[in-house]
Formats: sequence, C-alpha cells, structure tokens
Amino acid sequence: MIARRHPVEMGLEGRSSHTVPELLSMTRERRRESYRAELRELRARWLDLLESEIDPSSRPIRPQYIMAVLNDLLDQGAVIALDVGENGWWFGRNFQMRGTQRLIFSGYLGSMGFGLPAAIAAQLEFPDREVACITGDGGFSMVMAEFLTAVKYHLPVRVFVLNNRSLGMIMQEQLVEGFPTWQTELQNFDFAEFAENCGGRGIQVTEPDKLEDAVSDALGTDGPVVVDIETDPRRFI
Repeated sequence: MIARRHPVEMGLEGRSSHTVPELLSMTRERRRESYRAELRELRARWLDLLESEIDPSSRPIRPQYIMAVLNDLLDQGAVIALDVGENGWWFGRNFQMRGTQRLIFSGYLGSMGFGLPAAIAAQLEFPDREVACITGDGGFSMVMAEFLTAVKYHLPVRVFVLNNRSLGMIMQEQLVEGFPTWQTELQNFDFAEFAENCGGRGIQVTEPDKLEDAVSDALGTDGPVVVDIETDPRRFI
C-alpha cells in the first residue's frame, strides 16, 4: 500500500525497529530556528482558536466544551475507546491527548459501534486503569445491549454519549456534497434511563453548567455508567 495516498520517491518496506535506526544513521541534525518559531506561532494560534470555540454557556452543549471538560477530568493514565462518527471528529480536533493515555479506535474501518465493546475489552485487560468510551447516539445505540455485559461483570466503564439525535457525520457529508440530508435523524432516546434499567448508573446532562459535575460524578462511580449529553449536530455548519 506504499504510495497509495501520495507519490513517493522511494518506498521502504520492513520492520520499523530495523529500518528506522538505519535511516537515522544517515541523517544529520538541522536546527531551523525560524521554522521552529513559525510552528510555535501556528500552534499557539490553533490553540487560541480551539479555546475561543468552547463557549461553556451555549445550549445545547457544544461538542468543543464536552471535549474540553473530558480533557481536563479524564485520568492522566486513562484508556480511551473512541467510537466512529462525529464524536471522533471532535475528539481528534479538540482533545489534547497525553503521552501517558492510550487511545483505541477503529481507524479506516469506520465501524460504528466500536467504542463500547473496545472499552469493555480495555477494562478487562487493564482493570486498574480508568477506561472511558466516547461515542455518539448512533454508534452507541447499535451495541448498547453490551452495557449489560459491563453490568454483569461490574466493569467500571464510563460511557460518554454525545447525543445529537442524528447520524451527525453522515449528515455533514451529505451537506458537503450538496445533497439534502436524508435518513440521518434518529429516534430520541433516554440513554441514562436505559443504563439504570440495566442495573448500572445513568446520568443525563442537558445544561452546560452541569457538565463538569456530571463527568466528575461518573468518573467517581464504582461500576459502569452512561452519561447522556445533549449536544447539537449543527456545529459544523
């Protein structure tokens, strides 16, 4: 698959543990201070833009604010299972990943519903680490019966559902291509009540000023919990 996305002058195939040291031995250090200064400026402008978008007072709760709160409150050693959908866009754009955290995601497979099963597997593999699933209502509703598995084995998986009552990524892709939105609306559902009916913990958040306490509460819960967060699918428009 070398050069599948972009033409290359020379394609290398082999174990990275062997090829990378060989390549490094052929390089010499260059310090371009003007270029490094330009990158620092661009990074600062980008972070300022992300900060300006958060708006902790806006209702429905802005996805940027949800990611900011999760970024502040998730453990430094958390394992994050990311579902496929608009929630993945917001995570990749706005979450500041730490080197001590670990991310599990579907990548190019685009498998909606990946988040919860991945979080359950991560919690079984790392019982002493905080495990969070970040998902949307579309992806979660495909596999939400698996929450019973977390309840059955008392796995303290924290599920954060960005509930915009739509298949948000599909809606945006249709708009970008100039098509009318079609069959992207989802049936309204109370995921917090569902979690309670399963025997776990359910927390519903509709007001931005309640979000931080809700996330802190969920992270301190001894057992599986779903945080159903009302958000808005129109924030890319």
